[in-house]
Amino acid sequence: MYKAQIYFGLLFNPDFMTMKKLVLSATLLLSVATFAQKEELKTLKKIYSKTTITEKDLTEYKTASDALQNLATEESDKVYAKFYKTMYPSLVLASKGSKVTMEDQMNLFKPEFIKDYGNVVSETIEFEKKSGKKIYTEELIKEKDEFKKMLNSLAMSLNGASKFKEASNAFYALYLFDPKSEGTSLQNAAQLAVNAQDYKLAEKLYEEFYNSDFFNNGVTYLAVNKANGKEENFGSNNEAKLLRTTYISKGLYEKPRDERVNKNKGEVLRTLAILNAQNEGDKKKLELYVTEARKLLPKDEDLLTTEFNLYFNQGYELIKDDMKMVDEINKVTDNKKKYDELVAKRKEIFAKALPFFEKAYKVKPEDENTKNVLKITYETLGQPEKAKAIN
Repeated sequence: MYKAQIYFGLLFNPDFMTMKKLVLSATLLLSVATFAQKEELKTLKKIYSKTTITEKDLTEYKTASDALQNLATEESDKVYAKFYKTMYPSLVLASKGSKVTMEDQMNLFKPEFIKDYGNVVSETIEFEKKSGKKIYTEELIKEKDEFKKMLNSLAMSLNGASKFKEASNAFYALYLFDPKSEGTSLQNAAQLAVNAQDYKLAEKLYEEFYNSDFFNNGVTYLAVNKANGKEENFGSNNEAKLLRTTYISKGLYEKPRDERVNKNKGEVLRTLAILNAQNEGDKKKLELYVTEARKLLPKDEDLLTTEFNLYFNQGYELIKDDMKMVDEINKVTDNKKKYDELVAKRKEIFAKALPFFEKAYKVKPEDENTKNVLKITYETLGQPEKAKAIN
């Protein structure tokens, strides 16, 4: 009876009945939400698959996409919610049909969209591979390949027309679209920015290249062409490696060789140092670039000059108004306290400049200006023996 009493107590407990109703309500809401998700996905898939996009399609697509962002709970729904949202600008472009302009196309190819587009294509392909349900995989692989070819063709055409800034932007877009396979495009973008004499952009891109996974871990695949006996570069991605293997198996190439991308680290650091100096950028960063580059290229004249200017100019910047200070000191010879204060201040300035002049002298001990200013600095700081030692 005791157990039965507990059973009946639970059965007729008003609170329990309320809880049960809440559970049922939650289940019902979940079912409605799931149904809604499927409807939104169906709408999006239908419109996305259309050849001709109308204004009405765009409105329905946007409404369904926005709704799906809040409804998506399962991984698959989240993946496709992100996919359809990212693809919306491409549908807007498609809706213009024959009225689309070059400006419309260039507006779509902004770095933010290119990067998001590349990411969502790769993520969707990877998800479908994992789930075993290939809804868009074949289409996206083809689309990805065609988009890369289009961007590469555009970049090459712009470069051929000596439109270096535009070519740099196109190569950079190609890199953003597929950073895992298109590290070479980032390098091309940086080099073309130099050709365009946009040194600010060039420094930014070279810095990104220097810090990229491609530069630090990438490998370039080479082999000798049997027809002409010359070693040729196949590229640095998996496709390049496979192509080289195929050509070797067909007897067209021989002597395969792999070369690390960062083999030319010294040259990249040298370029970064020169660009930073040109742009009058961060002096600490410049010193780092120069120091590391000179370890690899100790006799490079451009690096020697860049390092010398770095140190000499920093020292000179501190003492450039010294003549004014000397005049001010000579005017207060009858005021000992003021005189002593100014002399102490002058010594303090030269003390700060000394390390820079010493480094400049070490880089170019033959430079007469450096010899003279270093002698004056030593004499001002009460170190006549060091001044005499400079020949």
